[in-house]
Amino acid sequence: MAAAVADYRPAEASAEKRPKDEEPWTVTLEPTSDVLAELGARRRHGQLLIGFAADRGEQGLARARKKLAAKKSDLIVFNDVSRDDIGFDANDNEVVVVTAAGERRIQKAPKERIAIEILDEIVKLVPAT
Repeated sequence: MAAAVADYRPAEASAEKRPKDEEPWTVTLEPTSDVLAELGARRRHGQLLIGFAADRGEQGLARARKKLAAKKSDLIVFNDVSRDDIGFDANDNEVVVVTAAGERRIQKAPKERIAIEILDEIVKLVPAT
């Protein structure tokens, strides 16, 4: 399963279109359900849980490290969205794969190559049968 959800949603929904005028408009946001945390709480024996962290810089990487344990995940893929040359709206990416055993930076490459490298890291977590 893969899910890319928003972190926040409007607190109140409107059934009508708001007419355009010169008045300021304030939208109050509320947090959405934390899908990864919920999956971590419900995980079964032998199940792998992989999460993604789109965040900014070294502080974002530090939050990804914390997310690994807090969400009971096996692997977090950190994507630094502060850079314009990788990630969203770019052909290339560069990520850091975070596991309990350590971290591995996957250097800038086409996204297809990054995906293969991420899958290689996930395969390492699969127990031998």
